[in-house]
Amino acid sequence: MNFAKYFVFGLFLTSQAHAYLSIAESGELLAPGKYQVGVEPQLLTNKGNGANFNVFFDTALSDSSSARISMGAGAVDFNTFASVKWIPIPDVDNQPAMGLRAGAGIARDEDENLIQFQFAPLVSKRFDTEYGLTVPYLAVPFTFLNTKDENFVASNLALGSEFHYVDWKEVNMGAEVGIDLNKSYSYISLYLTFPFESHKGFGK
Repeated sequence: MNFAKYFVFGLFLTSQAHAYLSIAESGELLAPGKYQVGVEPQLLTNKGNGANFNVFFDTALSDSSSARISMGAGAVDFNTFASVKWIPIPDVDNQPAMGLRAGAGIARDEDENLIQFQFAPLVSKRFDTEYGLTVPYLAVPFTFLNTKDENFVASNLALGSEFHYVDWKEVNMGAEVGIDLNKSYSYISLYLTFPFESHKGFGK
C-alpha cells in the first residue's frame, strides 16, 4: 500500500531532485563469455542544464539476460547504478526484441542524497544495412526516488539507436534522447562500447 501511495501521490510532490538515468542499450544481448565496457557523455537540456559523464561495464548472464554496473559524475554530483536486462522475447524475423530492465542505485544531486529503483520496459528492432547493423530502441523508465524529505516516481521516454559499423570490430556507437514526462531531466547522450572476451582483452 505504501508503494502504491508513493506512486500515485508522488506525481504531485515538489523536489529539487529529478531522474537522470539513461538507458544506453537496446534489446541486443551479449553472448555468454562476452563482456563490454562503455563511456557515455550526457548533456542535460532542462532544469538548469549541465552534463554528466558515465562509464559502465556489461556482462552476459544467460541467453536472455545481461547485467550492467555504471558510475558517473557531473551535474549530478555522483551516481552509481546496477541493473539487469531481461529479454524473454528475442528479435526474430519481423518480431522486435521485447523485455525490461530493472535496477537500483544511489546518487548525490546538489544537497540531496538519492536512492533509486528503476523499472523500464524496453523494445528494439535490428536492421542490417550496407554500413552495418542498426538497432533503434524505445524504453519508458519509471524511477522511484527516495530522498531525505520525500519519495516520488519520475518517468521519461528514451529513444535511441545502436550502430555496429561493418568495419569496426572493437567499438560500437550509440545515441539516445530522453524526454521528460514527470520529474525527469531531458537529455542527449552519446556512447561508445568496447566488447571483449575475458581471455583476450580489449581490441583482440
